[in-house]
Order: sequence, then structure tokens, then C-alpha cells
Amino acid sequence: MNNQADETQVALRHYWHPVIRANGVVDKPVAVKLLGEPLVVWRAPEGVAVFYDLCIHRGTPLSLGSIEDGEIVCAYHGWRYNAHGMCTRIPSIPHAQPIPPKARARLQRAEERYGFIWVCLDEPRASIPEFPPEFNDPSFEWEPFSTEGVWQANAARIIENLADYSHFPWVHPGTLGDREKPECEDITIEKAEGGFQYTIEQPVNTLRADAAARQLYTMILPFTLFIQRWQPGGNERLTNIFLCCPISSMETKYFRLMGKNFQGFRSNDELNARHRLTFAQDRVIVEAQRPEELPIDLSEELHLRGPDAPAVEYRRQLRELGLTPGPRQQLPGNR
Repeated sequence: MNNQADETQVALRHYWHPVIRANGVVDKPVAVKLLGEPLVVWRAPEGVAVFYDLCIHRGTPLSLGSIEDGEIVCAYHGWRYNAHGMCTRIPSIPHAQPIPPKARARLQRAEERYGFIWVCLDEPRASIPEFPPEFNDPSFEWEPFSTEGVWQANAARIIENLADYSHFPWVHPGTLGDREKPECEDITIEKAEGGFQYTIEQPVNTLRADAAARQLYTMILPFTLFIQRWQPGGNERLTNIFLCCPISSMETKYFRLMGKNFQGFRSNDELNARHRLTFAQDRVIVEAQRPEELPIDLSEELHLRGPDAPAVEYRRQLRELGLTPGPRQQLPGNR
């Protein structure tokens, strides 16, 4: 990893990232990875605990172990650790013999919120993003539309793609865009807590040929995006929540939540099929982009006034967080 990438990884350690759904952590330790760092997530009586995935004794991953009497037990020699990282028992020595003070697991900051386990590897510079209020609105249906997956791509590349609407006619023709109408409207970038937001009018496939939905995009840095969509002519609403967890600089786990307070004319199965198609189309593009890391130096790529406004603002704010410009592209005339 080059020095610029190292600096970016250091900056991202100061932000909360969702590493796993909370319902995926029950009665066994679970191995995850964040920013290249192996972690183990497990449930103790005090709540969820996250350690660096290593037993101090002989370097065995604690995720290979078990949970017994509210403590995590190493699979190699049975060393036990409580939720605070303190080793409470070493079976190979007498009970009366003191346990060395160095016998500790490295504890990480962790919180359970919105159905996810969030981890911050260093002193937090921001709070966990606040979800839109409809997330807790009982009139919204969420459960059938939750998905997740892993892309071999940089998290910022994925989020920027999700926030970009000018690619719809070319990557998603017939679903999100129309190649006969590729022009993009002007938008206004506005400040939002932890990021920025903007609104577009997006055509929808309804019984009305002139129907269009208002969509509010809210970007919470570094890797959270909300898209709230108001259906034509009323208060019916559909909201997408996208979260990206940087496993490493080139691998990302995404979580997608969708909720709606209306039935519409498409079944849940049809909506999920459209989502899978859209993500499959996006994945081909994003995993092929070069350089792999998002070049936040605005001189690196050509940007257009209007349709590229969200990308320009996103890259500008990422740089303000302390992320570095990334490797310069080696293109003809750019050597």
C-alpha cells in the first residue's frame, strides 16, 4: 500500500462503519474485516463486543473459538476473555497463579444501532449517521427489501455511483433511464448534517405517462447514502438506505435497506428483481473503474458542470475529512 493509501486508511479509522447485521451475531464469535484489520464480533452479557481477532498467547484468531459463560474462549489453549478484553482464565496454570497483566485482547469501539454492529477503530470524529425518521415508522415496510453483498471495489467508488443519476440511461435503460432523454436537470447542492443533499425529478413507470417522482439524495460522509422518493401526487414514499463498509481499499461490503408506505403496482418480488438487476449492472462498471481508489484530486478526471455536481461535492468533502488524492492516472499526455 502506498503512503497516500495509508493516510486515507488512517483518516477512515476515525469514522463509524457497519461491519455486520446485528442478527448475524448470536451465540458464536464472528470474523469480520474493517480497513484491512481482522476483527471478531461476539455477544457478552454486557452487550456486543469487538476485539482485534487475535489471542495474545499464540496468535490464534479468537473467531475460531467459542462463547462460554459470557466470555470468549480461544480455540487453541482455552484462554478466556471477558467483554472488556481482560483474560480471566488460563487453563494451563493453577487458579492461584496470577494472570499476567499483558494477557488482554485489544478492545475496539462498538455500538449496536439500526440493526447493525458499528465499529470505529480510532477516536471518533463524527457520530453514527442518523437514519431517516421513516426507518422507525410502523407504516413503512422494510424487511422484504434488505440485501447485502461484497464488491471488489473501493467504497467511495460505490457510493459515488449510487449518487450519480446521469448514468441511468446508459447503464439502466428501460428501468431507471431512457436513452432518448439523457439530459440532466440542474440541481442545487445543499448542506446536510455530516454531508450534503440535492433533489432530482425522476420519471417513474406508472399508469400516467407524465408521472415523475421527487427524489432527495442525502450523502453522509464517508460512505452512507439515503435516497427518499416521493411518489407523484401524494405522501406515498419509498426510501433506500445504502451503507458501505470498507473491508479494504479494494473490497467493500454493502448493505441496502428499502422501505415504503404504499403497495404500488409492482409486487415485492418484482421490486427486488429490479434491484438485483440494477446492482448487477452497476457492479460491472464500478469494479472495472480505474484507478480503483476514487481520485479526489479534482484535476484528475474531467468533470461537467451540472450532472457531475454530486461527485465534485463528494470528492471535495472527502478531501476535507483527510482522505488523500490517491494515485495519479497514467494516461497519454498525463505522464
